[in-house]
Amino acid sequence: MRRKLSRAAILVGVAGINHVVKQTARQNTPFRRAWEHHLLTQLERLEQKATSGAELPFIYVALGDSAAQGLGAARIEEGYVPLVASGVAQASGREVALLNLSLSGATAASVLATQLPQLAGMRIAGRPLKPDLVTLDIGGNDVGVANLELSRFRDVFTEITSWLTTPTVVLDLPTYRPLRKDVVERAALISATIRGIAGSAGLRVAEIEAVSRSLSVPKYMFNYHAPDFFHPNSPWYRVWAEVVLSQVCKEFNWPDVAVDDLPDFPIERL
Repeated sequence: MRRKLSRAAILVGVAGINHVVKQTARQNTPFRRAWEHHLLTQLERLEQKATSGAELPFIYVALGDSAAQGLGAARIEEGYVPLVASGVAQASGREVALLNLSLSGATAASVLATQLPQLAGMRIAGRPLKPDLVTLDIGGNDVGVANLELSRFRDVFTEITSWLTTPTVVLDLPTYRPLRKDVVERAALISATIRGIAGSAGLRVAEIEAVSRSLSVPKYMFNYHAPDFFHPNSPWYRVWAEVVLSQVCKEFNWPDVAVDDLPDFPIERL
C-alpha cells in the first residue's frame, strides 16, 4: 500500500510540475493575438491622426522573439516592451504608439525575412511609417538552431543592422548558465557578436548578459525565470526594461526613468 501511495504521489507531483511548466507555452496564442489586435488598432489610429493633420505620437516599434512578446510574465503588461513604452511616455511627455512586430520562436533570419519587410511596407496616410525608436531582441532561438554557423549569424545580423536607420536599442543575450558548457559558450559567442556588430553600426546595446552574469546561478534561475526555466519572469523583464530605458534615455537626452514607478502601458484588448 505504501509503495502504491508513494508512486501515486510521484505521479501527481510530476503532473503538477508539467502543468506549471506548460503555463508559459499556453501564453503564446493569447499574447500573440493581443499584440496583433493592438497593432491593428494603433495603425488605424495613426492613420486617422495623419489624415486629419494632427500631430503623430512617438512611434515605438518592437522587433524580436518571445521575449518581446512578454512570454513568462505574469501579465502581458509586465513584459519589457510595454514597460519601455510606458517609460518613453513618462520621459518624453508624449503619447506613445507601440507597434510590436515580434513573434515567438523568431530567429535572426526570420526577423530579416519577415519583421523588417513588414515594417518597411507600413504606410501612414500613404507615406512610409517612420518609427522614432526601435528595440530588437534576437539570438536566443539561434542558439538552438542546428548547424547554424556563427559566421552565418554574423552575416544575417549585419544585414539586419543595415535596415535599422532610426534610433535603435539592441539587446544582447543573457547567460545560458547552468546549461551545458557548449550551449553556454555558444550563447556567449552570439551575444558578443550582437554587441560587436550593433556597436559598429552605431546602435545602442542593452547589455543583459553582464547583468545576468552578476547574479549567482540559484538566484538567476529561481528568482528571474518563468516556470519553464527558459523565459524571463516579470521581475527579470523589469530589469531588462531598466537596462533598455537607460540606453533610450541617453539616446534622447531624457532624465532616467524608475521602472518600478511606471503605470501599465495601455494594451488594446480584443
